[in-house]
Amino acid sequence: MNNPNWHRLQKRSSIASESPFSQQSFAFTSFHDPYDNTRYQYLQQLRQPQSVSPINPQSKTATGNVQYSSFYQARFPLYGLDWSNTSDSNYAKIAISSYREDTTNRVKVIYGTPSEDETSDDLAVNSYDFEKINETVVNYPVTRLQWDPSMNLSYSNCDRFATTSECLRIYEVSEFNKAPLITNNNITSRTYNNLAVPKLIERAALTNSKTKNFNQLPPVTSFDWNYAEPKNIISCSIDTTCTLWDLSRGQGVAKTQLIAHDSEVFDVKFIYGDKHVFASCSSDGSIRVFDLRYLEHSTIIYEPQTTVTNSNSNNTNNTNNTNNTNNNNSSNSNSNNRLSIGSSSTAGNTSDTNNTGSNSLVRLATSNYNANHIAAIEEDSNRILILDLRLPGTPIKTLQSHSSTVNSISWHPTKNLLLSGGDDCQVLIHDLSDLESSPSTPKSNGLESLSSSSTSINAAYNNGDMAKFGYYEEYEVNNTCWSPDGDWVAVNSGRKLQAVKLD
Repeated sequence: MNNPNWHRLQKRSSIASESPFSQQSFAFTSFHDPYDNTRYQYLQQLRQPQSVSPINPQSKTATGNVQYSSFYQARFPLYGLDWSNTSDSNYAKIAISSYREDTTNRVKVIYGTPSEDETSDDLAVNSYDFEKINETVVNYPVTRLQWDPSMNLSYSNCDRFATTSECLRIYEVSEFNKAPLITNNNITSRTYNNLAVPKLIERAALTNSKTKNFNQLPPVTSFDWNYAEPKNIISCSIDTTCTLWDLSRGQGVAKTQLIAHDSEVFDVKFIYGDKHVFASCSSDGSIRVFDLRYLEHSTIIYEPQTTVTNSNSNNTNNTNNTNNTNNNNSSNSNSNNRLSIGSSSTAGNTSDTNNTGSNSLVRLATSNYNANHIAAIEEDSNRILILDLRLPGTPIKTLQSHSSTVNSISWHPTKNLLLSGGDDCQVLIHDLSDLESSPSTPKSNGLESLSSSSTSINAAYNNGDMAKFGYYEEYEVNNTCWSPDGDWVAVNSGRKLQAVKLD
């Protein structure tokens, strides 16, 4: 890789690493009393490094009381991830991509068929057998991957998805028959009939740069497909711009490009259900909201407060004076409650060591349940900020259930649940229904206990903010996403894709 800009995107954990720095074994477990001190001590022990037996990707294996199923083992570290939003809920189609700092990155489409369970007459899908149906090689690591949201309308015989790396690419996956499968003696190894194998075709490689040399393009850090107007995609780049693409015109045309921030733009999302309004986050630490109809103006709904240090100043007891004199946002009359980037706001098992003082916001997610809510994660931080468009300036809630860097956040398709994964090997789901009653003074989250199964998320407990559901992976969690109906989550951890059912 001869593009120096890509080194700015290097993840400071395990995504770009062949050997994750921690190898921990965690078992699914359920507890009836969420406040039982024995439970807290047990989870504390699980966080300590333990020896791990390697997982055989060719068979279902058991470690302790964990039965591994519904997984796909790759040969490379996984990052990009999205579950196809087709209407056939009995089958799973998932796109994944690698994150390696060389020219041998891959994009794969894997297909999941319901596992045969002779002991159960239940028609519900409890586990999947995953097989690769096609793949392609790309030069640079994929920063984001997303299926076309209009696929469930059955407008064409082809499924398609988009990726970003040095440019925005559109891929098509031709339709194929799910029936003709050739199964050999290994029950976990299936191959598709040659007549049924779909083709993965690159339909467009979009860039708004004048240069024709793709090795000199600034990395495209993320994009979002508009659910209300699927012909539109918006992308962002480290060159401080956001670009709106119209896929209905030829192979794709840039409709508009704007300078969105003063520094690199790391993520961009449309507000749910809106054709025109989108939000972006940047290394400058701010979240800005734009309307495509009025691009001459934008609204800053969050920006970090300047942290006052003790060096070369005598301001030890002047916190209140600082808050009163630094009120630069006239719409934020309650500046004393504003959270400072790099500070810890809750007690418990989290600490300031995860907050390095960086102002960068690396990912954001707009809620599918309440269009006013946005979640964002900071660089190298265990915090998740929840913001309300009606209350700009101050997060209405800060989640710190993770004990290490958070890498991924995703809202449930229809409920007020937030999925997250991090370097502490945890996959957590927070119930944010309490934000609906009083966004300015949210209540603490409740906790429920779930029945245990081989691929079910069980209740989790953290000292501090409580997640409603959760489980542990063996390696750092690089990315997460929901299934279209919200009954399953997919998790990229190390080189493994794991599908987990939420009972």
